[in-house]
Amino acid sequence: MINRFTKAIVILTLITAVAACSFKTVYNRLDYLIPEYVEGMVTLDDVLEEKLEQSTLVLLEWHRNTQLKQYADWLSALQRDMATQLTEQQVEQRITEMDRFWRSLSAKVNDEMAHLLPLLNKEQLDELFMNIDDTNDEFREEFVDLNEEQRIEDYFERISDTYQSWIGELTDEQQRNVEHAATELASTAELRLQRRLQWQHGIREILAEEDTVQNKTDRLRQFLAGFEDIDDETMKEKSEINRGIIVRLTVQISHSMTEDQQAHFISKTNDYIRMLTELAENR
Repeated sequence: MINRFTKAIVILTLITAVAACSFKTVYNRLDYLIPEYVEGMVTLDDVLEEKLEQSTLVLLEWHRNTQLKQYADWLSALQRDMATQLTEQQVEQRITEMDRFWRSLSAKVNDEMAHLLPLLNKEQLDELFMNIDDTNDEFREEFVDLNEEQRIEDYFERISDTYQSWIGELTDEQQRNVEHAATELASTAELRLQRRLQWQHGIREILAEEDTVQNKTDRLRQFLAGFEDIDDETMKEKSEINRGIIVRLTVQISHSMTEDQQAHFISKTNDYIRMLTELAENR
């Protein structure tokens, strides 16, 4: 749940899938949407529901006051990079910065959830892990159980959608570059599924033990922090390969952007910079 919970917030706050005109509305409703999402995974009583709502407000206040302005500054820096001949070093730097945003958010979410999970009773835990099993089955079906052709097509569609969301329709040359990158990317789906299962098993073991709530919270916090770094060498190697491919592709596409694409990128990033700044200032 924590992993999906974190990704849900990141998707909503980093905005690659939310239309600019609706982003502020969605963000301002997260105090409602996040508890609704969690309660879709586990049924809460009134006391736990109130605790979840309080934790959500703490998380959102922290995020609004400390993170949103950094996102706006990050987009401004990206605009400056794109105004010149974008380099691989610049893209690597922006990815590293985004990684720091992710770690900061993930640590905060883990901390809040480490306080809540030990409060669940056996029936609630059984329901939670049954739903996590279902999400893992969905992950396996969507990402693991693909043949090579399906995997490449999936990469192509996802990468194309991401770039098009920021610069508009891709040219034929850019589409060919994306197609080539999709064939080069190494699949990490099976390894990520194994990591999800290890994460689930570790949490379940901690919560099943006879121990105090505080000790479980402390152990959960330590356990979850260990999942921030990739300790599997194969996973690490494939992830580095894929990162390099995406970095090179981003540079290729940036160097071939049309005037319309450049205008689209500036307009869209300006919209997000404005909205992120207004949200950070509670406007």
